Formats: sequence, C-alpha cells, structure tokens
Amino acid sequence: MNSFRSVIGATILSCAATMANAQVVGVATNPQGTLYYSAGAAVAGVLQQKGGMTARVQPMSGSSAYAPLVNRGEVEFGLMNAIDVGNAVEGILNFKGRKNPELRLVGVLFPITVGMAVPNDSPIKSIRELKGVRVPSQFTSQSTIVFVQDALLATGGLSIADMKPFPVPDYSKGMLALGDGKVDAAMFGLGTGASQEAHVALSSRGGLRYLSTSDTPEATAAMRKVFSATYTKVFEPAPGYPGVVAPTRLMLYPAFIVTSTHVPADVVYKVTKAVYENKAALEAASAILKTFDPKEMAQANAVLYHPGAERFFKEAKQWPPKNP
Repeated sequence: MNSFRSVIGATILSCAATMANAQVVGVATNPQGTLYYSAGAAVAGVLQQKGGMTARVQPMSGSSAYAPLVNRGEVEFGLMNAIDVGNAVEGILNFKGRKNPELRLVGVLFPITVGMAVPNDSPIKSIRELKGVRVPSQFTSQSTIVFVQDALLATGGLSIADMKPFPVPDYSKGMLALGDGKVDAAMFGLGTGASQEAHVALSSRGGLRYLSTSDTPEATAAMRKVFSATYTKVFEPAPGYPGVVAPTRLMLYPAFIVTSTHVPADVVYKVTKAVYENKAALEAASAILKTFDPKEMAQANAVLYHPGAERFFKEAKQWPPKNP
C-alpha cells in the first residue's frame, strides 16, 4: 500500500510540475461566430496539441478592445488585419490618440478576400460604373471597413463621395442590405455566411455577381494609396464562392497573428513554428484556414516582426518578408 501511495504521489507531483512548466497563452479574437474567433480557436487548438502550450481563446468585442491588452502583454496573442495593426501602432485613424507601440507581427494567418457585388441581373459591369448608386457607408461599429471599401472603390477611380451612402453598423449588414434591395451594390466577403444569405435572397435576380477589380498599374496604385497591404487575385467559379460567375479579380488583405515585445522570443518562436508546420490541423478546425499558406506567413509590412518569429522564418528560409 505504501508503495502504491508513493507511485500515485510521484505521478501527481509529475503532472503538477508539467502543468506548472507548460506555457499558458491567450489568443484574443472578435466575438464567437466571427471568422476571427473560428481561426483563433483553431490556432489555440494547434498550440495545445502540437506546441506543448496551454492556449485559451479570449473573445472580445473587437481589435480596438484587445489591441491595448496585447500591447501591454496582458494577452499574449491576437488577430488583427494589416490596416488595424498599423493604425494601432501609430495611434492614427481608428486608433487616433491611442498608440500601441509594443505590438509586433508573428505572421499572416489568412487573407481576407473582398469585392464589390451587385445583383446578377444588374446592368453594372465594372466598379467604375458604380458612380452614383446606393452603397453601404459609415460602418459605425467596424471602422476599418471604411478604408477597405474606399480601397476597392479607388480601383474604379471612385470614392464614397461619388456614391449615395446608406449608413450601416458593419459590413455584414451592408451585404444583407443588398439582399433586401436597400442598396444597389455592396462590398462582400468571399464565401462568408452573409454573402451566402444575400445570394439566396437575390435568387429571383440570379443571385450575386462580383465586379472584377482592375489590375492596371494606375488602379493598383490608387488601391494601395488607401490601403497599402492590399493585393488582387483572380478567383474561378466554385461552389463555395457564390457571386463568382466567371473568372473574377478580387482584393485581398492579410489577417495577422500579432503579439508584443513583452512576450519572450522563445514563446513566439514556438507559436510561429507550430502554426507554420500544422496547416492540415488548422484547416480541419476552421474552413477559413483552408486559405492558410505557410509560405505566405512572412509578408512585408510597416509593422515590425517579433524577433522570435524572425528567428523561425530565417530557419525556414522564409526571410526577409516579401509582398504577395
């Protein structure tokens, strides 16, 4: 009996020591039900199963709520798109007066793909032809989307000043407004739930139809003047892409895993390595991560990379960061 108790005691002490030594990290995301939450939960699962860490998803109202927490090291990691993290570091635009200078990049987790869309029976064939029509505007609870839509419109030589604005709180409501006939065109996220819903709502008009963005040097320069981290890519029609009725060029911008200078380099190294090496597990856990490409993780950006991430990318021969 004493021997048995000794074995049990040693096992308990061993487990306790293992738990004590395990790195515990938080991953801040947007609320449950969002793309960021789904992707963040997948990352946390990989860190736990493959990275030897205890990882917890911490959903919050949005990046404006959790960026300061990540900046101070109170939450180790978070998801932010390219424009948000740049604005947060500089304390400009949607982060005006609220600098977060300690934020650092870990790597791109997935590209967000968007385009302007109209009902399929609309006579409008290009973004340039949207001048004067009703479009969603303001995006009062999702201010980043103002810059994203402005960048798309810029490819057609337009701005919101050329449109008839229809105020909405976020771009999901803008997508649904097209389905309800309240606007003539709207920005859509490729393959999102709201795009599927609007596509069905517009079935009597042939569903959605994305408008191709122009890839001329002038259009690209205008787009990047508004939002420097954007790029374009042609998408072919596919079952998961309602609204892509022919090969269509859409705009993409990266969503990053971010951290801060307060997180040790070895921890960031392990996180970067675990994400880079486990694409299959990530995409099995979240549909959005089917677009995750390990070789596209190190993308050029004005915000600095964390030294721990830089160390891994150098070992993986993915350094220096490049434009997509």
